[in-house]
Amino acid sequence: MMALLIDTLILALLAGTLGYAFLVDRRVRALMAALENLKPAVGALSAAVDKSESSVSVLKSMAQGITGETAKKRTAEASDTKASPETMHFSSCRVSRPVPAGVTQLSGKSDLVRGFFEATRGRNA
Repeated sequence: MMALLIDTLILALLAGTLGYAFLVDRRVRALMAALENLKPAVGALSAAVDKSESSVSVLKSMAQGITGETAKKRTAEASDTKASPETMHFSSCRVSRPVPAGVTQLSGKSDLVRGFFEATRGRNA
């Protein structure tokens, strides 16, 4: 009698586990479909960020050129003023922070996006 009770309990727990696995599978499939629908938007965002990065680099080079010309004019026109090219400062780089342990730095945002979709596609197959 006790063996039958234990077997029934094991079967009930197994059925519950299978039901929960089915529920999780449905939710993961819905999430993957939503991520696949977001793929074009993420691609467009990636292209926009790339374009803005190139625009910033062009503006930076233009600003450095203008700063150099302005500094030459100032030194030629007024050598007695206190403003000098050394007092002018432009930095396009942020101060680097130490990387926490266990964190991997990625070289490019497009590699990150591409890797994400390849990894999800690999899990889906």
